Amino acid sequence: MKKQIYLYLFLLTALILLFVIVNGKKEVTQYETKINKLEQTVETKSAKFKDTIDQLRIENIELGGFTLKEDAYSLEHLFKEGYDADKLEGLIQDQLIDLNSHPEGNPLIPYAGMHNDKMLINSVKMLNYKWVIADFSDGKHWGQVMLKCQYNEDKTISFTVLDSFLYPLDVL
Repeated sequence: MKKQIYLYLFLLTALILLFVIVNGKKEVTQYETKINKLEQTVETKSAKFKDTIDQLRIENIELGGFTLKEDAYSLEHLFKEGYDADKLEGLIQDQLIDLNSHPEGNPLIPYAGMHNDKMLINSVKMLNYKWVIADFSDGKHWGQVMLKCQYNEDKTISFTVLDSFLYPLDVL
């Protein structure tokens, strides 16, 4: 009797073990197919992203031509004059934005604010060591102004308005 119980337990264990092995192989193959599908999806998406990144790099190079950091001649001139280009760009931006605190608005903007709002400079971009372009608005009207930088002996900077324009309201 004892031998039969051991035989039945052995057979039951063998059946359970066989069931686990067969079931495990099925699960492994299912997971491998899922992994392969996900890898293919990732590869196609990464190829698309790589193409997009390459295209954006090319566009960035094309658009980056008119910046102070990309203009070697401007950087060389500023270096000879004793200016640090990174600090100078921040200084000019700060100085132009600080002019927004005037009661009538920024004095470099040749347009009066409408609807009791002041025209204020929003953003500044240095094209080279001499020219700066800035956009301005009063919240409803938008425009841009081109400024000329003059570096004074006392290490201050003064600005001259070269040109400006105000977008018509029906542009957008």
